[in-house]
Amino acid sequence: MGGTGPTGVPLANRFLHEGHEVAILHSGRHPAEFEGPVERIIGNARDGADLRDKLGGRDWDIAVCMYGRLRAQAEVLAGRTGRLIGITGQPVYRGAQPPTPEGRIPLPIPEFAPRQYDAEGYTGKVAVGEDQLFEQHGRGDFEVVIVRYPGVFGPRAPMNHEWAVVKRILDGRPFMILPHDGVTYFQRGYADNLAHLVFLAATRPEAAGEAFNAGDERVLSCLHVAELIRDELDSDIEFVGIPAEFCQGVFPLAEKSNQMLDMSKARNLLGYRDVVDVETATRRTAVHLREHPPDPKDLYPAGTGKFDYEREDRIVRQWRRAVEFMNQP
Repeated sequence: MGGTGPTGVPLANRFLHEGHEVAILHSGRHPAEFEGPVERIIGNARDGADLRDKLGGRDWDIAVCMYGRLRAQAEVLAGRTGRLIGITGQPVYRGAQPPTPEGRIPLPIPEFAPRQYDAEGYTGKVAVGEDQLFEQHGRGDFEVVIVRYPGVFGPRAPMNHEWAVVKRILDGRPFMILPHDGVTYFQRGYADNLAHLVFLAATRPEAAGEAFNAGDERVLSCLHVAELIRDELDSDIEFVGIPAEFCQGVFPLAEKSNQMLDMSKARNLLGYRDVVDVETATRRTAVHLREHPPDPKDLYPAGTGKFDYEREDRIVRQWRRAVEFMNQP
């Protein structure tokens, strides 16, 4: 389900390289090329009736549900797949959502940490969907594995926090505001690393009935992320640290709560290791974004933030005046 997004393409290619036959069900809105033959089924991954119509009476060895309504997909695939991998995310954990500096969740976050049930929208539905899949696992509808994604980065990522830095460098900005001096540590996951972990979850027998955190093994501060991008793109942009409450929406990655997912379960049970270290992955992402600037319609403002340079100039002027006043004898 999906298959053309940031982790879908490398995952499909991994299955192809291992000799599997691959089909993807997707909307058709986002083109993608694969390294082998892939059956493409155009359908609505959020509509149970359409899924039944498009998938018909076919059976599958493995189903990876990366996109759409997970509960509807699980109902359609009951008894029709040997293993179902449900992709959820870190918002399932209670306390993971408040922005800096309000975060109170103990770190690192293990898979058994309390989950969120009473939030509005998607965040409040994730745990319910996971519970349904585990119930179906218990009934024998299929083997289930839950993989909880972090902030995804790399090619085709719509929540691309790194673009906030790359675009300002490409636009020739002399400075960039870093909320709270960029000291936030927020769990990210490079697309190739996440695809590798999902492949292990799909194919290793030890994974059946388990939930796994997914993400890069090491977590960089937002300042470190920005510095790596600046260095890779050979820029001299200045980073100006300002308390986040005065510059909301400039660099959302630095406005988040500190968040690190405990990756020991995936390492110990599945043998997971990053296929690309996080610093190299950040540099590769910077170069990719420079060479392939994303279409604004494919980006989520919650990830990239706003690019209101007049507002940023005003904020920095006011901040520097305040600092100068405070430093007067």
